[in-house]
Amino acid sequence: MKHLANTLTILRLVLCVPVAIIFYLNGFCTLGMILFIIACVTDMVDGTIARAATNGKGTKFGQIFDSIADFSMVAVAAFFIVHRMLLPAYPVLLYLCYAGFVYFVFAALVGYIKHKSVNMIIIHTYLMRALGYILFIWVVLHWVAVVLLKGPQVITNGYTIFVIASIFLLTTEELLITLLLKGPSSDIRTIFRIKQENLKFETK
Repeated sequence: MKHLANTLTILRLVLCVPVAIIFYLNGFCTLGMILFIIACVTDMVDGTIARAATNGKGTKFGQIFDSIADFSMVAVAAFFIVHRMLLPAYPVLLYLCYAGFVYFVFAALVGYIKHKSVNMIIIHTYLMRALGYILFIWVVLHWVAVVLLKGPQVITNGYTIFVIASIFLLTTEELLITLLLKGPSSDIRTIFRIKQENLKFETK
């Protein structure tokens, strides 16, 4: 079972390449969206499978590469969403998306530099997991409403603003956790568990 979880993590990382190429060449076409959805589904199930196979501990491979795969999918989705959806008609939203993505990368770098751990690139908080679903809905909503149904871009603009606000809010929580934690712990679920998590490092 844990080998299956690791395989799904690798699959998500590998799929970033064809998804990026297809989105770049053809926009949000059906093939690209199918591969993107498959990658997102692996993110939803690999951690659950790994924890079930290891009594809730997860695998060392998954702890390292799950964060890298997640970060890669977020980067691919964010880059092509803003270019396909927001250029050139909505420059303000485009620049806000850029700012949110730069902030996200900054928080990831702070986590890695401070704790010297790849696990801290993306902390698996409840809110950061929610961001994954928010981004997934963003892509699918645009694909269905604008690409398939040929609706106006304005259909997804309201949700885009919600996405931008979510990125700044959830990244701020992750950055605060990174700064307050005394050691690497990528599976801390909420900022309100900082005190309990730091006690573990103090007693080691």
